[in-house]
Amino acid sequence: MEVARTTTVRTVLVWILLELVAALQVPSTTGSPLVFSWIRTVIEPVVFAAEVAVDFGVNLGLGVRGLQSVMVDNRQMRVELEELRAREMLLRADLEALRGIGAFAGADAEFEAGALVGRCTYRDLVAGTMEIRSAHPTTLRRDTPVVSADGLVGRVIRSEGRRHWLQLLTHAAAAVAVQTEDAVVQGLALGTGGDVLTVAYIPRQAVVERGALLVTSGGDGIYPPGIPTVRVTRVRESEDPFLEVTALATADLRAIHMVLLLGTWAPAEGGSAP
Repeated sequence: MEVARTTTVRTVLVWILLELVAALQVPSTTGSPLVFSWIRTVIEPVVFAAEVAVDFGVNLGLGVRGLQSVMVDNRQMRVELEELRAREMLLRADLEALRGIGAFAGADAEFEAGALVGRCTYRDLVAGTMEIRSAHPTTLRRDTPVVSADGLVGRVIRSEGRRHWLQLLTHAAAAVAVQTEDAVVQGLALGTGGDVLTVAYIPRQAVVERGALLVTSGGDGIYPPGIPTVRVTRVRESEDPFLEVTALATADLRAIHMVLLLGTWAPAEGGSAP
């Protein structure tokens, strides 16, 4: 069996050799030996396939680079889209805050006449301070009241051009004369350096309930009367002649970003910061 296979292989090889010899002797239509035509017939598909492969590789490389560029552009567009969305949300929040501030100022002609809108650029709630920037340079007097759409924020302690620094009503040294909305009960809202304020000097016989709104009374000579200031959170009796009252600011000092500076409000003669 093995001998027959070997004989067959040899026969085929001899036949191929004879065909090649004959092809070398027989001319083609171009005058060259026929074997050269055979070789070209074999090589041309290989060369064509190689050219196609090279073109495919070049086009693939261009496509990959193009795809990478498109991916980079898409990422950049997504980043820009997120920035635009963030700006849109901020603008909406600003617009809503401005509407609230406008409604607050519009309720009092004196507030509306000389009020200056400012944006919070920095806050330190532990220190009880906030930095505000206005659209135009202006110098505000010390103790200028600052309010938001939800109520009192604090007072100006320094003003330079467009930058204004505030002492928040939660500052440990802050004090605001307050009263109930019907002006029957009066007291003094004192900052503690934290979120909770204490309301001092409310007599034991006074009727003050949890949730009661206290507004500025104007008795401190700094803040105009009627501005929402704090809302009572706890009332306790003690052996002292005054109730122990705690409260929270009506304005969200952690989230507030637009305020109204009451630049034309004139405090009482001799009024100064407590």
